[in-house]
Amino acid sequence: MDHHVRFGDETLVTSKDNNIVIQRVGSDNLAVHLGFLQMGHRYHISVFLSSEMCPCGPLQSPSPDDGSLAQYFNPNCHLLSMSQCDEDSGGWQLKVEYFAHKEKLMKEDLFLLSPDENHNINLKLTFHARVLGRGKGTPLLRNGIHSIGVELEDEGEASDWQGFG
Repeated sequence: MDHHVRFGDETLVTSKDNNIVIQRVGSDNLAVHLGFLQMGHRYHISVFLSSEMCPCGPLQSPSPDDGSLAQYFNPNCHLLSMSQCDEDSGGWQLKVEYFAHKEKLMKEDLFLLSPDENHNINLKLTFHARVLGRGKGTPLLRNGIHSIGVELEDEGEASDWQGFG
């Protein structure tokens, strides 16, 4: 008799060494599993992509001012920088800013474009996170994830009251 609890396919994506897990979903689509994050927190995330995951070289993220490409800009998940690692590893180091703006399961897409004038979408990264709500605990962040700030949205903490005059 099997006494183990099963939660579906999501348990197949685990990291025993606390690293961010990256899975290839298609030829130009990667799933990046961040683990647990905390609602209302903004994070800097360092992701390493091997040259097999990103063979196209340095890519860029669209900005909200890119005209027709603005639809691909994600204010909750955007690229800060992309740099080549040393020649031995041959991969790319991405720095991404990520805002955990809602509780429960969160999925945010980051589109990376070629830097030439065509701006073709060369790679789509889908970041997956399980976000804990306020008062639900503080998660142990995976390697490469750093909290850079908290944005409070509770009305009780952002009151208009000026105090006693």
